[in-house]
Amino acid sequence: MKARVLGVVVLAAIVAGVLAYTAARDAAAALPPFPSISPLCHRADFPSRGRTVRAALCRAPGATRLPAMIVLHGCGGFGGIDEVLARYLPQHGIATLYVDYFGLTPPPGKHGFCDAGMRIGSAFPVWQRIVVDAAAALSRAPGIDPGHVGVLGWSLGGGLALATAQYGARSTPLRRSRFRVVVVLSAYDDSSNVGALPPTLVLSGGSGDAVPVANALALYAALRRAHVPAVLHVYPHGNHFWRKRQGIAAERWTLAFLGRYLGSS
Repeated sequence: MKARVLGVVVLAAIVAGVLAYTAARDAAAALPPFPSISPLCHRADFPSRGRTVRAALCRAPGATRLPAMIVLHGCGGFGGIDEVLARYLPQHGIATLYVDYFGLTPPPGKHGFCDAGMRIGSAFPVWQRIVVDAAAALSRAPGIDPGHVGVLGWSLGGGLALATAQYGARSTPLRRSRFRVVVVLSAYDDSSNVGALPPTLVLSGGSGDAVPVANALALYAALRRAHVPAVLHVYPHGNHFWRKRQGIAAERWTLAFLGRYLGSS
């Protein structure tokens, strides 16, 4: 009788393992190809929640003790101003880790999570954990200065950057962020723990942005009230996508801010 019970338990475990493997394989197959960003980039995947998250580390070869930024894409996945900045900053002495934070929660449709509604709420804690683990992995990477790591995000990625900088991987407010700086472009933030944030750059696309400029103004005002060093730039009559001249402005503003607040040892 005991042998029969043991056999059933073992069989159940095997079946569960096969199902888990199949689900993980199918999820990986559903992910889009990781982009080829720049010759300065190489794959630097890292573990989170017992699984592997895809990422690319971009940096000038041979450089040491570099400051670095985690870069987070928007709701549609790779390919926006996030990818531009992941490619641009290493040309100016700032390494980037471009993270596929959707990797453990495959998007529900071809538009990523842009029309996912309430599904974002269940995925968000997973993404926060990924960002925390990305910071740990980046801090251990050869040639990176672990005391000068920040986080940058566009749109949904900007909201994730702000949330993780204020709360880490949980809902408990942090007393102090683990990041040296935060940069957000066209991002929502409705939390009340902005006092934990490090120096923060807030960029808005102005009157044509999908995120109302009032949100950027409110975040900037909250940062100032909390005595957090903050810089706000609003691109007049811009939009949510930060292309062409607006994108060039974002590059310039971001680099100037990081030169002042991210620094290097």
